[in-house]
Amino acid sequence: MKFLNSVLIMFLATVSIAALQTPLPIFSQPLFDSQNGIVEVFCEESVDASKISVTVVFKDEDHPCWLADIPYDIYRFFRYGRIFDIETFYLYLNADGSLQGIEFPGVYSGDHRFEDTRDLHGSAYITADEILFLEQRPVVYVNTWNHMFGPKPSFDLNAETLLFEYPLSPGGRDAAEGKYSWHW
Repeated sequence: MKFLNSVLIMFLATVSIAALQTPLPIFSQPLFDSQNGIVEVFCEESVDASKISVTVVFKDEDHPCWLADIPYDIYRFFRYGRIFDIETFYLYLNADGSLQGIEFPGVYSGDHRFEDTRDLHGSAYITADEILFLEQRPVVYVNTWNHMFGPKPSFDLNAETLLFEYPLSPGGRDAAEGKYSWHW
């Protein structure tokens, strides 16, 4: 019975994600941060189909200074109940399902370089004409060690890893926190 429930849940998840009309992003991440790559992406479409929340779960978030990284992981474990890094942004859609823009609330990298450590959590709304598309999908760059996003790379593209496919699940930030945080 438990197996059948699991199969049914996976089927419904696949059907609900497949129903999304808008192509999901391609992620560009520096090769030197691949040990903290994407574990899973959660997507949830708004009731009126004008917005899709995209919640990205990364394996970890390594502070650029190795001496600071261990206490930082301990802090995050007790503060957030996890070592995984979870970041959320929103795709805004036109009536035809095409991308109007991307909102990065508190997860915008701005002009920061990968190793910057101060004032990293910016916010921005980027229109579709400012975004690179590959295979009709928007490219979202993972620009900083704590996984802030942007429409342009802040790292050398010779060290780029493009992620066209990644594990995908239905749900928003709460679903990701519920799965990856011990105290959500």
